[in-house]
Amino acid sequence: MSQRIISHSRRERLDAILECLLADETESAQSLATRFGVSLMTVHRDLDELQRRGVVRKFRGGVSVARTSTYEISAPLRRLVAVPQKKAIAAAAARMVGPGQSILLDDSTTAAMMLDHLLGVEELYIVTNYLPTLTRIAHEGGPTVAAIGGTFDVGHESFLGVGAVGAIRAVRVDIAFFSTTTADVDGIYHQEESIVAVKSEMMRSSRRRVLLVDSGKLGDTSLHQVADWGAVDHLVTDAGADADLLGTLRSHGVAVTVVDPALHSTDSGSGTDAADQDNEEK
Repeated sequence: MSQRIISHSRRERLDAILECLLADETESAQSLATRFGVSLMTVHRDLDELQRRGVVRKFRGGVSVARTSTYEISAPLRRLVAVPQKKAIAAAAARMVGPGQSILLDDSTTAAMMLDHLLGVEELYIVTNYLPTLTRIAHEGGPTVAAIGGTFDVGHESFLGVGAVGAIRAVRVDIAFFSTTTADVDGIYHQEESIVAVKSEMMRSSRRRVLLVDSGKLGDTSLHQVADWGAVDHLVTDAGADADLLGTLRSHGVAVTVVDPALHSTDSGSGTDAADQDNEEK
């Protein structure tokens, strides 16, 4: 197959279209054509290209970049969503990691942001199926890393399938850091069965399980349940989370850390002390 050649100006327009759709999902093809000074046919070709990449969905009368109960947005787009919240959550989660530990990072963009704080941790061993995490460690060095193989999924930028499940089953790590698309009082969920299989095995292969989800994912469900809260030891989320939901989870034995994206601190204090206090509550 010949490689697709896309001009620099078109790449910039594709990125700008995504930014517009993230800011306002009511944008139509016609309004995008007017905004960028191109023909309606050109915009439709751009949207077709974005759909081919898996970052948008076209439907009669419009286009969507939002996840639904049966559809998850792609990794490139997820990296643009709730960035301050994810950075704060990742910083708090990284404080749970110490020298000499083995950890598992899933293919979530939140877990990947933990690398900003982990590359200097001594004798750290990281297991992951997420290609951007593998690539960054390969370029920057630091921890020892084990790659989980399997079938590469372009939309998730990760390795999935029976090969990935088998590889995860063969390891035991100290802590698994993972995310999912939705969660409510009954458990955590994802839209895709292949992702559920991998995340479920990750949880079984770890001694401690830490869920990283921004508040926008809480209070809703998706097609498949990954697990109930009995399988989660610690939740790290942001200050937008519903207090009643968090209170219910604490009463069920889940340690909870809430971060303020503006401060990178927790609701119980700052630094590692707050996370330690939450652990003692469990």
